[in-house]
Amino acid sequence: MQADARRRQRSNDNYLEEMPRSKLERQMAQQGEWCEPITLRPPNEATSSTPVQYWQHHPEKLIFQSCDYEAYYLGSMLVKELRGTESTQDACSKMRVRGPGTSLPPRERN
Repeated sequence: MQADARRRQRSNDNYLEEMPRSKLERQMAQQGEWCEPITLRPPNEATSSTPVQYWQHHPEKLIFQSCDYEAYYLGSMLVKELRGTESTQDACSKMRVRGPGTSLPPRERN
């Protein structure tokens, strides 16, 4: 019985390090603002516009963690796949096709 109490105490001591999954959750737990985890709706109830099979990440990851993405631009054109000079030529040809009136306005410089 005492062994169970010690085991529970050890698990309670490690609660803040083990349970929270994100930096925000750790901060909330340390400040005493930690509460029960939120209940997520099933994915089919969360959105009607995008089918669940097209989701890139689990809902828990989007809420409690973060997702990193990288994007490469040449001018205002998104380069989806870097292929050396070929991707540069493709982006330049797309900018020429769009015409001068469709480009983004220049940034102000201080």
